[in-house]
Amino acid sequence: MDNSSTIFGRKDVVAQPRKVNSSPPKKIRKERCDRKIDTKIKLSAEDKLLLKREARKYNLKLTPFVAMLVKHELAKTHEYTEKHFYDDTGSFVHVKLEKVFFEMIESMSDELDVTYREIIHRIVKTYIERISGIKTHDNRGGI
Repeated sequence: MDNSSTIFGRKDVVAQPRKVNSSPPKKIRKERCDRKIDTKIKLSAEDKLLLKREARKYNLKLTPFVAMLVKHELAKTHEYTEKHFYDDTGSFVHVKLEKVFFEMIESMSDELDVTYREIIHRIVKTYIERISGIKTHDNRGGI
């Protein structure tokens, strides 16, 4: 047995410096022009059921219907005041908006100093109030 072998019969390996990978940097992919921004808002079970029924009238699923609803409501001039309290209980409803509409929501949220989720929630609750014909109540007991 010579001096260069170990007790397991292998020769000692001298550490060599690793090769530096000089691959070109990854290309940044272009963003799709029709990309949609997914936003989630919370609604009560009753409100969600009402929206599902309305969506069925238009032969749509809930997410495309709510997106269509928000787009149509943004085209109108409504005041979305604080009468609809954004409650964190309930279940999520997805709203997928194009960048143009999302930017409109963001500008409204900056003006009113609230989150974009609250703006979308106010728009949806205003629509629900209008189609149901009754005033919706928030969890604080007010109208």
